[in-house]
Amino acid sequence: MTEYDAIVIGGGVIGSSLTFYLSKLRKKVLLVEKTDLCSGSAGATDGYITPHTKKPGYHLEMALKSCELYETLAEDLESDINLELGLHCGGIQACEDEMQWELISRNAAELSKSGLELYMLDIEDARKIEPELSPRLRGALFSPIASSVNPMRLTQAYVDAAKKFGAKVLLHTEVQGLLFEGERVSGVSTPNGSFSSEYTVNCGGSWGGVIAKMAGLDLPIIPKRGQIIVSEPVAPMLNTVMQSGIYPIIKYKPELIQDERIFRLGLAFGIEQTKDGTLLIGGTRELAGFDRGNTFEAIEAVLKTVSRYIPAILHLNFIRCFSGLRPHTPDGLPILGKVKSVPGFVMCCGHEGDGIALAPITGKLVAEDLVYGEPSFPILPCATERFLTNREMGGG
Repeated sequence: MTEYDAIVIGGGVIGSSLTFYLSKLRKKVLLVEKTDLCSGSAGATDGYITPHTKKPGYHLEMALKSCELYETLAEDLESDINLELGLHCGGIQACEDEMQWELISRNAAELSKSGLELYMLDIEDARKIEPELSPRLRGALFSPIASSVNPMRLTQAYVDAAKKFGAKVLLHTEVQGLLFEGERVSGVSTPNGSFSSEYTVNCGGSWGGVIAKMAGLDLPIIPKRGQIIVSEPVAPMLNTVMQSGIYPIIKYKPELIQDERIFRLGLAFGIEQTKDGTLLIGGTRELAGFDRGNTFEAIEAVLKTVSRYIPAILHLNFIRCFSGLRPHTPDGLPILGKVKSVPGFVMCCGHEGDGIALAPITGKLVAEDLVYGEPSFPILPCATERFLTNREMGGG
């Protein structure tokens, strides 16, 4: 049986990042993916790197650390792949009414306490940055450091760089179960054989709860469907990555939503223009299990919403739709680090819509935790134990 220092389950952006950072620290790593790279959330998402959409406090601090890593990431990976990294392209949260304006303003004041540069702009000044915004809007929050990246290119670049350090990658290989030596997880079994390791890391994204059950853990990782619409390539329309003002309300304070359909669909929107000119418009946060189908109701609702903010989209052709799943946790933070009650088993998933933004810092910190025993930035707020019962933690 082949032995590794670590086996990473899941070939999304989080698993690929961790594989890179562990390999860079000279660990022998095996990445196992049941289908192909980016077959989950990373292949069905936008590429926002937006610290201003994070919760004030720890969540924001973690995002800012990740932004720092993005500054030199292309050089660190030494990849021939163009990441389509738009550093400091800026981010907008457009407010349609006074309620959104007041909530976004209060949130911006809290976020600014961590040193994040933010501006609340009236609609006239906001339209100087994004001329296509409707003049009927109340205004917008502007974040100059917000950035963007191509998630699929990023994931592939992480894997390519990890391979240069000796990492092995098994695609189209499903983990059928975990291996145990007593109470310790000692590896994985697959159709292509069994592999042993000191650490087995769950980077399963929306399927992270399924993998956790193999270790006897019942973790609240719930998939939330996000539907995305793609336009035909058009001349430059947008200068920033943009969300509606209801976006953080849907994400963090859904109890404030009174419209039943908005609440049920998790209806907000985000929009960006890719390097080839297409517009990517999302999205929803729907409790639909693992169903990744598109629905006419959601697509129509998203486009009608966006048209109130950016009327010019009414003149565009839209060529396709797709959906992805976000791995939601109750407190909005990922689940990271060693599981004390299950030696050898490590959690590294549950990022919901923050996987792209937090991928560099997540991979770096979990790698440091496994190699050095202590990461350079604390991950205790993301510990698995916050969701475990007394029995799962080894108690009576």
